[in-house]
Amino acid sequence: MAAIMEIIRFALAALLIVCGAIVFGVATLGLFRLKHILSRMHATAKGDTLGCLLMLSGVCLITGLSFTTLKIILAIVFVWLDNPIASFMIGRAEVNTCPRLSQVASIVVVPSKGGQNNKAEADES
Repeated sequence: MAAIMEIIRFALAALLIVCGAIVFGVATLGLFRLKHILSRMHATAKGDTLGCLLMLSGVCLITGLSFTTLKIILAIVFVWLDNPIASFMIGRAEVNTCPRLSQVASIVVVPSKGGQNNKAEADES
């Protein structure tokens, strides 16, 4: 019975790792195939976060319950908190520094906390 559970655990871990690799592959394809920088950034940020979750979850299943599993779970939490924030900041920098972006994409300007608007809205007036 223990051998069957071990086989099931490794099969599930392999499935998670393969699915994560597929998500990484699709995100990489999106990086090369999409036309605009914000679309590319969106595809890679989402694919990176989900692919990392799937692959590291598979590694957690392989290692079993140990201190290494706790480290991997902390890495998953860090990636899930860090990647969306980093991609948002890169996207905002692109909106603020690219003068031709409004020709290819619609940009919604959101006021910042201090009541001051960002550079994109200041350029329009």
